[in-house]
Amino acid sequence: MKHILHILPQFHPGGGMERMVMNYFDYIDHSEYSFDVLTHSMNNDYYSSKIEENHGNVFVLPHFGFTTYRQIERRFDALLSDRRYDVIHCHMANAAFLYLKIAKKHDIPIRILHSHQDRYADTVSHSLRNVPLVALGRKYANVNLACSCAAGDFLFGKGNYCVLRNAIPIEHYQYDAQARRTWRNQQGVTAETPVFIYVGRLTPQKNPKFALEVFSFLLQRYPTARLYIAGSGELESDLRHQADSMRISPNVHWLGNVSDVSKLYQGADAMLFPSKYEGLGIAAVESQTAGLATYLSEFVPEEAVVSNFAHSIPISLGADTWASRIAEGIETINSTPRTSGAEQVRTAGFDIKENTGILEEIYSGHSKL
Repeated sequence: MKHILHILPQFHPGGGMERMVMNYFDYIDHSEYSFDVLTHSMNNDYYSSKIEENHGNVFVLPHFGFTTYRQIERRFDALLSDRRYDVIHCHMANAAFLYLKIAKKHDIPIRILHSHQDRYADTVSHSLRNVPLVALGRKYANVNLACSCAAGDFLFGKGNYCVLRNAIPIEHYQYDAQARRTWRNQQGVTAETPVFIYVGRLTPQKNPKFALEVFSFLLQRYPTARLYIAGSGELESDLRHQADSMRISPNVHWLGNVSDVSKLYQGADAMLFPSKYEGLGIAAVESQTAGLATYLSEFVPEEAVVSNFAHSIPISLGADTWASRIAEGIETINSTPRTSGAEQVRTAGFDIKENTGILEEIYSGHSKL
């Protein structure tokens, strides 16, 4: 059996990185591959319970930073002294200089650095800090993976990596009219009420403040509309104040981290995805699978535009233009059957069943990377 250790900044429902890892976990051959996870944040045990039920382990270390660096270094070194891993799969580019260095010291044969975004950080100061750290971390990796060409070109340079798609279980997300009716009935939403959703972390990268601005314009056209926000993060308090000041709070529903967002995709009429940057944007792929009109910023990679349900709008055009475009889409929402989304996404190559074999080859050392 091959023993794999995934290293993630956080490990709870809500983030695309975690969903990607757990999608592959659900479909990989557990008789041949065992997953452990090391993380720095876990406020929900939904994912960790699944790992432990399959005899895996989840290790939670302190927040990664200057004051905790030595403690993390000692604990990780002790972990690799105590347990033998065949693969270290690091999803933290700015921490690879520590984790992959120690993995190399312990002669871990496969050391993966996985790029999930196309820039260093949200702020200039954090970017300046991360540039040398990321460059150092690359030296200790012997397998380079990326979720998209944009993410790969950014971290490794052209042609120096393999794209591993953030594949999904197509059948789980494909459109189901009965599931739509059930969810809307549970929410007390009439068939005529427009429902918008935002799925993602509440961080500057994901641009949730812009999503609220768009929704405020949509409310002027659809006074009974609702916005459901699935996710958590550092901006939540500011966003709640923003909703209050815009007087849209009664129509905004805060769901926190949702373990299964499929029902949201079924029940909604459109998704707002105005990210300032993305490695891929797995939520956008999921929503298109459900045949949900998905409105993307121009910064979402082309690989995430996998159906005719995706609509790219430049953020520079403003929230009012976004709202107008979305309203136009809602009024022609039945022009394409939502059931066609699943096949379009499958054709684009995002079926988890087809992609799991690629990851198994990488973990087994049989890949030609």
